[in-house]
Amino acid sequence: MNEYTFEFYCGQIRFVKDFFAEYEDNYVSTTVEQTSRIKALVIVKTLFSTQEALKHLENVFKQSKYGCALHFTAKAVGDPF
Repeated sequence: MNEYTFEFYCGQIRFVKDFFAEYEDNYVSTTVEQTSRIKALVIVKTLFSTQEALKHLENVFKQSKYGCALHFTAKAVGDPF
C-alpha cells in the first residue's frame, strides 16, 4: 500500500476538509492531516501511483455536492512532476 500526501488549495477549504476527512472508496482512503485558510494536506493510502491517485481524488471531489462548483487545485507533496 502506497501512502502519499497531497496539497489541496481552495478558497472554501472547509468543504475539501470535510469531504476528505475520512473518505474511502475501493481505490483510496484519506485523512486530513492539516488545514489552513486555503490549504489542506490530505494523506492518501492507495495502490495507485501518485498521478493516478491525484487524478482519482480530483475526479471524486469534482463529482461531490460542492466540488463541482468550487475552484480548487491539488498537487502531490514532494512529487517531482
